Amino acid sequence: MSQTKTNTLFALFERALGMLFSLGTAMLLLRSLSKEDFAAWGLFLLITYFLDMARSGLIQNGLVRNLTLTRESPQSYVSLKQAAFLLNVFFTFCSNLILWLIMDWIADSWNVPQLLGIIPVYFVLSFIQVILTHFNYIQQALHEFKGIFLANISSKAAIFCWVVYCYVSGASVNLFSLAMAMLLGLCIGSMASWYFLQKLVQPKYMGENSFNQIFHWIKQLISYGKWVLGTNFSTMLYKNVDKLSLGYLIGPAAFAVYEAAGKVTQLVEAPSFSIASVVFPKGSERLREKGPNGIKLLYERSVGAILAIVLPFILGILLFPETIMLLFAGDAYLESADILVITAFFGLLLPFAVQFGTILDATGKPHINFAYTFFTAVLNLVLSWYFIQWYGLRGAAWATLIGYGVSFVLTQLYLHRHFRINALQAIGYIPEFYVTSWKMLVGRKD
Repeated sequence: MSQTKTNTLFALFERALGMLFSLGTAMLLLRSLSKEDFAAWGLFLLITYFLDMARSGLIQNGLVRNLTLTRESPQSYVSLKQAAFLLNVFFTFCSNLILWLIMDWIADSWNVPQLLGIIPVYFVLSFIQVILTHFNYIQQALHEFKGIFLANISSKAAIFCWVVYCYVSGASVNLFSLAMAMLLGLCIGSMASWYFLQKLVQPKYMGENSFNQIFHWIKQLISYGKWVLGTNFSTMLYKNVDKLSLGYLIGPAAFAVYEAAGKVTQLVEAPSFSIASVVFPKGSERLREKGPNGIKLLYERSVGAILAIVLPFILGILLFPETIMLLFAGDAYLESADILVITAFFGLLLPFAVQFGTILDATGKPHINFAYTFFTAVLNLVLSWYFIQWYGLRGAAWATLIGYGVSFVLTQLYLHRHFRINALQAIGYIPEFYVTSWKMLVGRKD
């Protein structure tokens, strides 16, 4: 099996296993916590995810892209890694300071005072993230995903194991213990990522790097990453503005009901981000080697593969929404079934959006990706604000779906103009994915 296929399978398996841990944890927490506590935990995860995505946007893509281009220059390679680590530490200090200043406002605005008891854990957790993410980014640049796989599932596995223990033993689950379990998982993940990184062959440089060299790379990373950071923040906003608006306008109980459906929908979204992590390092290479035609094929085939994976899940959700919510969350969240039917369609549009951003970042156009994503975020915010006041929970789901639809049309027009990409051709690759998967399953060679 080729290295690319192996990495793709590792990335998919990481997302799948991580999602199963997350879903299993959510299923037990929905039965163990009050709606208010579940909303507080969901908001805590959302805050940490926002900050992690901001960190990734500022550093990850720029570091991976430049490490790929500087492997033949050991001095630049080493100074680039040092610059990325320093920038990672600086970002963590700044983000923790901002969070400390606004955490009282967040708790009051969303009526979740429980949040104040667990935010301090994140201040410690974020510095562990510096180490873990730094190791993971370097491995991604080297096209190695084994260490990333173990590192990224550790925190989810730790939380899941703790919740299972509490559920089986009858012990009470509290938010502080959940946050501490996440911290333990990240520590384990950092050690696993370091272990695998040591096995990789990297350019060696025994000399000293001047401050000017390191500062040069810090400026380069910021220059590139500021657009990706803005894009990631905008993406997080347009994907979560619906439930944030619900929590702000209606209350934590509405947030919890909508989040219950959202947890199921995340299972459909997982393949999009898994394949994107593999496609990004290949995007720059394809553009250099084959030009726009290489990008066209990469985009269409990757989107087709994602759609082939998510279609069976979407069909199952549309046929059995109430059964799925009953099994997943219990009687208290049956009203989420109507929301689930609408949010299931997110999975049809998201692959096109995610790979659009991946291709533009890989080909050196992060500012364009930011512009489209920021527009979608603002559109979703406006739609959610009014639709929720008019239609409640369903309004939040419809607002997001309309925003995704508008974004799909605009991004496909851009891709067709600059890369001759055709969304229908991406759909045409779905049968090929099933045929290839079947051949692999029965042991036949292509």
